[in-house]
Amino acid sequence: MDPAAKNTESISRDHVVCEDFPGLVTITGGKWTTYRSMAEDAVDAAMKSGKLSPANKCSTYNLQLIGADGWDPASFTVLAQQYVRMKRSYGGKVVPGVMDTATAKHLSHAYGTFAERVAVIAQNENLGKRLAHGYPFLEAEVAYCARNEYCESTVDFIARRSRLAFLDTDAAGRAMPRIIQILAAEHNWDKSRQKEELQKAKEFLETFKSSRNAQFHDGKHN
Repeated sequence: MDPAAKNTESISRDHVVCEDFPGLVTITGGKWTTYRSMAEDAVDAAMKSGKLSPANKCSTYNLQLIGADGWDPASFTVLAQQYVRMKRSYGGKVVPGVMDTATAKHLSHAYGTFAERVAVIAQNENLGKRLAHGYPFLEAEVAYCARNEYCESTVDFIARRSRLAFLDTDAAGRAMPRIIQILAAEHNWDKSRQKEELQKAKEFLETFKSSRNAQFHDGKHN
């Protein structure tokens, strides 16, 4: 709640910036998806508090995210036309797979112009298989995120890189062994670390299931 508010109707659904003491600017609330707006408001408040006179206004609105430079909504067509998904079958044989539209669009929207880097891994390192049936996430993404985006754990990937845990806990559970296998190769994990990762990931997914499977005893649900 905004400390300056006079009634509860002004409770913020986003974030609040206030100065409780001279020179102490506080920002509370907010969410990951509005971090730029939060940063701008906090810095503007700090500038005002310190009576500073910046040469220009905040430039965050014009700063592009990594992979945005040169990106085009139709970029996925390049992926679909120029790359294949080399997949290793259960028998160990490597077979080519089509870079279908759904997968190409997913990579393009998730990685921008860096999507081709993921596609190269899928094609050249035989990591083109989908991690879970019905979802576009590829094995190559695990390797890419480990190498370039500081993905250090299984939970990190299923919750924050692919968000598969939020979309389908069962699918995330089925994908975990392969995710751990790829991360182990990237980070040189021993058997003990792999076992630990599996246990932590299972415990993480259980938090979703306990919430989803909560039972109601009101005579209508059980």
